[in-house]
Amino acid sequence: MADAERALPVYLQNLKASESLGEEVIADQQEIIDLDRKRNTNREALRALKTQGDKVWLLMGNEFVKVDKDVAEGWLQNDQSVLDKEINTLRDGLKDKVAAIKGMEGSHLSSGFNLKPMGRGELGAVYEQP
Repeated sequence: MADAERALPVYLQNLKASESLGEEVIADQQEIIDLDRKRNTNREALRALKTQGDKVWLLMGNEFVKVDKDVAEGWLQNDQSVLDKEINTLRDGLKDKVAAIKGMEGSHLSSGFNLKPMGRGELGAVYEQP
């Protein structure tokens, strides 16, 4: 019985840590969803700019601003790249947190869990004819 009494605080501490990581995973997933919605809105705005004239109206905070189409497109593309970086950072962090939770549970992730997708250059090399 003494072993069980000594193991209980360690078990509770591990349970608390895994629950905390689980909550962080859920919060990160929700953040990814929100950022993805913003990214889709930006994509729609970039597409709508293609049909506009030289000057366009943008909503900046609580004010409408009339700017050149090229300036607006640059701002939106910059926002897209920032959103992409934030989403990728969160996704990479999710993998580490899920791996930590699995480690606390005593199980291991499959070996393909941490794979990275191939880039354009790598894909081009794969499909290149010899």
